Amino acid sequence: MLRKLKSQNIARESTIDLDYLLGSGSSANQFFMYIDKNLIPWDIYDPEPENCSFVAYFGKVLQAVDCALPNQGLVFYVTMIEMKEMPSYGENVFVLILGDEFYRIPDYIDKVGGVFKCYGTRQIREQLNLYRPLLKLSYFKFLVLGQTIKNLIHRFVRKSRYRLKKIKTLFLGRTKIVPIYDIPPGYLNSEDLPIRPILDRNCDVFFDGSVIQHKYPVWSLRYWSKTPKAHSREQMVDNLKRFKDKNPQFQIHLALSVGFAAFNYTPQSTYSQNLMNTKICLAPRGTTLETYRLFEAMRYGCVIIVEYLPSRWFYNGAPVIQIGSWQNLEPVLNKLLNNPVLLQTLHQQTLDWWETKCSEKVVGKYMASEINALRLKF
Repeated sequence: MLRKLKSQNIARESTIDLDYLLGSGSSANQFFMYIDKNLIPWDIYDPEPENCSFVAYFGKVLQAVDCALPNQGLVFYVTMIEMKEMPSYGENVFVLILGDEFYRIPDYIDKVGGVFKCYGTRQIREQLNLYRPLLKLSYFKFLVLGQTIKNLIHRFVRKSRYRLKKIKTLFLGRTKIVPIYDIPPGYLNSEDLPIRPILDRNCDVFFDGSVIQHKYPVWSLRYWSKTPKAHSREQMVDNLKRFKDKNPQFQIHLALSVGFAAFNYTPQSTYSQNLMNTKICLAPRGTTLETYRLFEAMRYGCVIIVEYLPSRWFYNGAPVIQIGSWQNLEPVLNKLLNNPVLLQTLHQQTLDWWETKCSEKVVGKYMASEINALRLKF
């Protein structure tokens, strides 16, 4: 999913003199995007930098970091999937990896001051613990197991290098291996809007997005085998349509697109206004267990139904409804939509969770706290 962001002209050619930018006399913190090997200076206080859709959330996150750790001479590189190298290294260098869906560990883990990463690094354990594919085997669990093995292959070499580096550090003590900290993916297609009371919202259930990532020809194996995302979302759509047919009194917003890119180009104002007018938002899994949609809905105080969530400090205890199978969607929706008190309670709890766990300011303060702890430790 996140790889599609690379096609949005985020990266552009740069002729920047890195030594000039990282002058030793500067005490101000510096922020850069490092996309497709291009180094782009980033003014995090610019609310609308050119062609950078992910920065609305992380720009504000880094503003909070900058306010908490002013003039420390820190260098921040924000990248999507760069695992091999960074433009510079040192204990004052911190990297944010936003788009790696293979749960990999970067090669430069022993050369920087710290790494903050969306989607984590424990994919195999999370997938197996949540879905337990060997118990009551199903086709969906078979797809999950296949995806897990594929991701294992992608990360095997870097995981091996990481283990060797840890062994070297243990016996020789010449280098340090910094932790990798989990951070939320944040929102993408979302604008600032006043919060609308949930009982005043006209849309009862909302889903606007893709079911399949790409259209494959009928002779393609991927056309027949599907992915966990496609299989899961097809089940969700089928059960939502069934619920809609049985319950015409409820307003259901179901808008389907082909691929993440098409969804991403849905006009921001239209998508945001529709979501703000929604009581219940369905947030099915994407390529990974985590999606932007969850945070977009949480920011607006929607009641959120998801499949499963991995163990993260910003998910654990969240007031979202985790549904084991989309076949159970109908009774869950009936319970929620016929209980306005419950809807109101979950609405307020969701807004509170956003403000105290997932908002830009809170995530920025979390990062600043961990950076302080790392600098004291090393």
